[in-house]
Amino acid sequence: MIKLKTLLNFVILCACFFSLGSCSTKDRNTQIVQNYYDQLNQSNYFELSKIIGDSITISEGDYHMNYSKDDYYKHFQWDSVFSPKYELLEIKEIDEKVAIKVSKICTRIKFLNEKPIISKEVIEIKNQKISKIKNIEMDSDFKLWNLTKNEMVTWIKKNHPELDGFIYDQTKTGAQNYLKAIALYKEFKK
Repeated sequence: MIKLKTLLNFVILCACFFSLGSCSTKDRNTQIVQNYYDQLNQSNYFELSKIIGDSITISEGDYHMNYSKDDYYKHFQWDSVFSPKYELLEIKEIDEKVAIKVSKICTRIKFLNEKPIISKEVIEIKNQKISKIKNIEMDSDFKLWNLTKNEMVTWIKKNHPELDGFIYDQTKTGAQNYLKAIALYKEFKK
């Protein structure tokens, strides 16, 4: 009788463990994504590097950027200069991928777009690490963005040639030059 009771308790314990395990995998994926955006908001690459794979692909339409961890760090440094703030508006797991709706605002976006960019993304996780981020939809005023960007680039080229090319420089220094260009152009437009 004791062996049967012990066996029954063991079976119940195993059933609970496995059911919690399957739930925690789903929760773990959404938690990884939430943690990723928390670390971006804190500009904390040390913690961020623990939750991205050895390589990560970021896709927007037909444009795919494949980064090693070192390459991603350079991208992270460039982006961090603009002090980005992310807000997860929606998050749900679909077929072992995490679908999100996220808002991003930063100095560059505020200047070029005048409001946050809202995007829908699908994030793939392999071995508890983010391996791919695919932007599937973006709400932005690209007409305003391109007009403002092109006017600023033309003005900088003519009036501050030492900063010419900042728009293509995806390094930390390039981002700092981008901020200088924004400040100079805004001062000119006053």
